[in-house]
Amino acid sequence: MKRKDSRVQKQPHDLTKLHTPADLRALPEKEMPVLAEEIRQFLIEKVTKTGGHLASNLGVVELSLALHRVFDAPNDHIIWDVGHQSYIHKIITGRADRFDELRKVGGLCGFTNRTESEYDAFGAGHSSTSVSAALGFATADKIAGKDAYTIAIIGDGAFTGGMVHEALNNCAPDLPLIIVLNENEMSISRNTGAFAQYIAKIRSSRHYLRTKNRTKAVLSRIPLIGRGLYAATKGFTRFIKRRLYRSNYFEELGFLYLGPEDGNDYERTERILRQAKERHGAVIVHLKTKKGKGYLPAENDPSHFHSTRPCQTSPSEETFHSVFGNELVSLAKEHDKICAITAAMGLGCGLDAFRDAYPERFFDVGIAEEHAATFAAGMAADGMIPCFAVYSTFLQRAYDSVVHDIALQNLPVKLFIDRAGLAHSDGATHHGIFDVSFLSAIPNLQLYAPACYGTLRAMMKDVICTDAPCAVRYPNAGEDGRVASLFYPDGDFENYGVRSDFATNVPKKNVIITYGNIIKEALDAKEKAEQNGLSVGILLVETLKPYEATAKKIAPYITHNTHILFLEEGIEHGGAASLTALALRELMKDDFPTDYRILAIKDHFASPTEKTNLYRYCGISATDILENLI
Repeated sequence: MKRKDSRVQKQPHDLTKLHTPADLRALPEKEMPVLAEEIRQFLIEKVTKTGGHLASNLGVVELSLALHRVFDAPNDHIIWDVGHQSYIHKIITGRADRFDELRKVGGLCGFTNRTESEYDAFGAGHSSTSVSAALGFATADKIAGKDAYTIAIIGDGAFTGGMVHEALNNCAPDLPLIIVLNENEMSISRNTGAFAQYIAKIRSSRHYLRTKNRTKAVLSRIPLIGRGLYAATKGFTRFIKRRLYRSNYFEELGFLYLGPEDGNDYERTERILRQAKERHGAVIVHLKTKKGKGYLPAENDPSHFHSTRPCQTSPSEETFHSVFGNELVSLAKEHDKICAITAAMGLGCGLDAFRDAYPERFFDVGIAEEHAATFAAGMAADGMIPCFAVYSTFLQRAYDSVVHDIALQNLPVKLFIDRAGLAHSDGATHHGIFDVSFLSAIPNLQLYAPACYGTLRAMMKDVICTDAPCAVRYPNAGEDGRVASLFYPDGDFENYGVRSDFATNVPKKNVIITYGNIIKEALDAKEKAEQNGLSVGILLVETLKPYEATAKKIAPYITHNTHILFLEEGIEHGGAASLTALALRELMKDDFPTDYRILAIKDHFASPTEKTNLYRYCGISATDILENLI
């Protein structure tokens, strides 16, 4: 008979019982490696189903646990750059039971969000903001006399953003500010640029630090004169260190630099964080972690697993950005002056094929959109055809460059704006709903919005040869097959501009004027409306600015008695709908219909706190359209 195993099998930790960091600190330190692996399994199980930033979080499990055991949040401020690595932080602070709703409208935010928890000290979604925000917290605490630490956790990829260095330039050495540099050699794709290479090389000498600490201990014990002797030797020791070991960039700015250390070794990570805490000043803690740690597919392909899709969805064969990327490769064969520029989003913007085909004409400038736009302006001024592919929400960071360096000089830079429209998974930080409004205010710039692949290809051929700044915006989606069949039945995509699904001599009582991906809601609404006997026509606008030219193409389809419904997946104030209506009114004067309405996103950031249909929440769904037809 087999002997029973007398060893007690420890029950796994119930992550939903981690309501606060105090619950984590109550556990023995020896349990942390086991807890780390349980959290990894939890993340793999949940995030592969819901979609989300998987590889990024798998790499910072030990770091997240150590942060909440060493520091006392929310009294101490823990600030995550971008916020996409905060999933473990959310688990520790009582949100494990909400992970089935991760990145769903009204569910658990995929980034840090101040309205979601008091432990989310600063909201994020875009890169390279953490050090500036942390400096603000630390300075405010100093003014208020508050005893607290501020900790910014920032990846080495985010250090390619110039805002980080602007913040470092303003950091005072005596502030209780700890910057954790999480080096994993990756943004979404592998990091590029001189600073990324520099971070991979810098090292502190443990021998030097041990010698320094021993010297301080020995001299400080000498009665009466010990402290003075140590102070007198500090300048000399800095000289010796520079000669023997070289000081690094951070030390020259006044930071104490600790590391690098293995950020996936829990014991070492907690130890170095406690060392940083004991310094009571500005410290850089350099950790090396492995993106995708503990999940072999993510370790082998961290770019692919940086952000995963929900398990029930599969990527379509084509999307607007894949069509854009392939077409740009084809055009580059004919035009040897075409160059592609990305701000660390080569994979996300569909430029990998271009990078492989024309590496000498491909430029990844890191997370530096402002630089990318002005870099493109310089190339255009010297006769090249620069194509800057950028997410709509990231283009916001380059607004001054677009105005001052591109449009003011009328330079033929080509902006290809990906992720235009509402971001149903990423939320308010990634909604591409402002670009039409802020670009429409810029003179010289032409603005396009293809609604199908055929017109995207046709527009690209045209704008490449246009001697003016141009912006082409498209969604993070595949095309709706109804668009090409209804509006381009003859395949004449080169005749884009304003297209209708009815003839000018067949007036419609209701006319929906729209552009972009929201056309699918208009088509759904029309189908239901016609079943109810309503007369509805749709005008698809794919050239937005200049609006006067667009108005001239729209005018023949409407009469004084037409009920117009402008539909827009963008902010209403300064948007295409209001500007088109204004241009039509000035063109048609007394013939302009008095009965028109605008369905667009009102003066808010479109961030519902409860589960809902995002289009319906914004008042631009097919249901809203039906409610506004007559």
